[in-house]
Amino acid sequence: MERDYLDFEVSIETTAAGQVARVTSSPAGTGDAAFSLPFKPVELAQFMTAVGPPRVSSRRLVPAEAPVREVKDYGARLGGALLAGDVGRLFRESLSTAKGQGAGLRVRLFLEATPDLEPVPWEYLYDSELGRFLTLSTQTPIVRSFDALDVPAAVRVTAPLRVLVLISSPSDVPELAVAHEEELLRATTADLVSSGRLELVVLTEATLSTLQRALLDTFHVFHFIGHGGFDETAGEGVLVLERPDGTAHRVGASRLGTLLHDANGMQLVVLNACEGARTSGRDAFSGVAQALVRQGLPAVVAMQTEISDKAALVFSHEFYYFLTRGLPIDAAICEVRKAMATSDEVSEWGTAVLVRSGSDQPFDVSALDTLAEPAPEGRWESLYAAAKSSLASATPQAAVPLLERIAAERPDYADVTELLERVKVGPDGEGQPHVEADPHVQQEDRDRKEWAAREQARRERQQRDLDRRTQHDARASDSRAPGSRRWRPTRVLKLVALAALLAVAFLGWRFLPSLLQRAEPIVGIACGSPSQSSPPETTFVVGCAPVAPVVDGEFDDWRSVTSHPVTAVVDQRGGVRAGLSGSFQLLWDKDALFVHAAVTDSQITPVRTSSPGSFWTGDGISFEFGPDPRALGPQDTVRAGQDLHVMIGVVEDGDRDGIAAINPVSKGQFVSGDVAPSIDVARRATADGYELEARVPWSSLGLTIPPARGTVIGMNLNVSDAERTGRLKAMLSSNPDRVASAQRHPGLWQTVLLWDEG
Repeated sequence: MERDYLDFEVSIETTAAGQVARVTSSPAGTGDAAFSLPFKPVELAQFMTAVGPPRVSSRRLVPAEAPVREVKDYGARLGGALLAGDVGRLFRESLSTAKGQGAGLRVRLFLEATPDLEPVPWEYLYDSELGRFLTLSTQTPIVRSFDALDVPAAVRVTAPLRVLVLISSPSDVPELAVAHEEELLRATTADLVSSGRLELVVLTEATLSTLQRALLDTFHVFHFIGHGGFDETAGEGVLVLERPDGTAHRVGASRLGTLLHDANGMQLVVLNACEGARTSGRDAFSGVAQALVRQGLPAVVAMQTEISDKAALVFSHEFYYFLTRGLPIDAAICEVRKAMATSDEVSEWGTAVLVRSGSDQPFDVSALDTLAEPAPEGRWESLYAAAKSSLASATPQAAVPLLERIAAERPDYADVTELLERVKVGPDGEGQPHVEADPHVQQEDRDRKEWAAREQARRERQQRDLDRRTQHDARASDSRAPGSRRWRPTRVLKLVALAALLAVAFLGWRFLPSLLQRAEPIVGIACGSPSQSSPPETTFVVGCAPVAPVVDGEFDDWRSVTSHPVTAVVDQRGGVRAGLSGSFQLLWDKDALFVHAAVTDSQITPVRTSSPGSFWTGDGISFEFGPDPRALGPQDTVRAGQDLHVMIGVVEDGDRDGIAAINPVSKGQFVSGDVAPSIDVARRATADGYELEARVPWSSLGLTIPPARGTVIGMNLNVSDAERTGRLKAMLSSNPDRVASAQRHPGLWQTVLLWDEG
């Protein structure tokens, strides 16, 4: 799919007589003509508004409906100004020469001498004689070009093309839906990844030091999603990364270029930031894209306006699709523009700006030609799963562009048409989508309305229990008055010892741990004294483990422990497998939390060990864990440094048959985590599924001080069933309200009491 180009190089310069457009190199020779920008500042601002979504602090979900005719009129005025006189004549002669040679004519636009023209959206230049926008044809791409002293040679790519993704959403700037951004990118490129053409590596921390360490590995593309802007004081473009505490870190283009220039294999940067291509209007190299190219990056794609989710869906997939098919980057961008232009009646196809140094291509991807063509079914499956997940989340409107994309390509896919009928764009909320009659949204509304009533009833029951226990303690105190019969600690110890000897004699050591789990005063030694005399009412109770279970794949020491069913279907995106069920048993002591799960699952699918943050998309168990959530409301989000998502996945990896990972919280939502080696896991296959047990140290759950008897924690117990590795089929939970949105709201989690016995 390689396309050859002849170059039509034109620069705009300022002379004593005014600005001049000068053709410095072309197949037809050189020449110049007077140039005058055909827009007043207010008209230019109107132009920028017409070609993209409203200029707000963060990406909008639905683009503004811009009339194409208005954009064409603006573009024609711009084309008439640039392609006037000798410049226009040379352009048409050069285009004829290129066609005669079977090549395209690439317009390389140099604006170093007139940085005030950098903000002009040249990508919408319309040639009235040709009757089309130049950038909507691979025959006439427009590239913003800058000279750089150090341009690396093309990199030969062996499968896959590796993309390093950094998604930044600091806590003190307008929030981005980080999880949604990642889901969107993964959903749109899933078919390319599964075909082996593309690999996405998403960094879980958006700090400069994390980026530097990641770049020690080989990557071909750096893809940034986040806020961009211009630092008026420093006079340069910036990207907003994060500091270790989660606050904004405005990183100048020069600092970023220092890292990316030396990165092994790095040839392209994609900046999905709202002002990534903006300059100061005085220095052409002050913008992020321009500065990176000047420091030696062969190519940068940046956004000159914000981009909607609908446009991002097309951009992400088509750009990487055509790039991995061997198109020159100039032609790949043109194909992306065409796909975006034909997918809707809006004009965001010109949002992306291609900034380049030199004319050689940055990649040689000929090795990818041996790979199978990605099947469209894989992409539809991924988009559909992401849409269903969004419908079950706190932002169901995010499903709109996903469903529309599927409907545009395959309108009869599953129940896409039905879902789109439910999810409509109404006049309320300035055109923002809203969901009508979606059961997940209705359930969330019911949760909010009923939570206060449930909380009040719980507090009243707790007070009644406290009153009863106070009366019971008073009677017990009277019974221990002088002269009454009293059980002494030494007598209790003798009875416990005698019970142990009898157990050993008749049952053997193997069953002894389960018999001792409820024995006092050994409980006090293992778990300490209770923190309060009247335990509160909670969803369920976890008993102390005087004798800690051994994580060895033998489960006899769990025989007498209370079992908690995990059978509520909370996600069934791929359908619930017949017979799928699960149960948990829990114990604790001053060192760790102990977990035993028995799962009925007729088909075992191991987790993807290369992606520990997504263990829940393979077969395994998981649980949310955090401090007492009873004081939280239903809309309070997860707490950074306190709440965790612990996943224990089934693996088939030599000596290991189970492995644990933990997803922490950043800025009010869970982010992809890493393997937790401190958690011991053992698994055993059963006739109808599997059992596993794990020892989870309190330290791995972020607790520096072990909990005491009477401590209340928040938990949900979950079982995941995968359709295939990396693709969730269904999820069960002990908490029937544990949908995707509830996971981010601990006030809706179940409450667990750490006490003497369960």
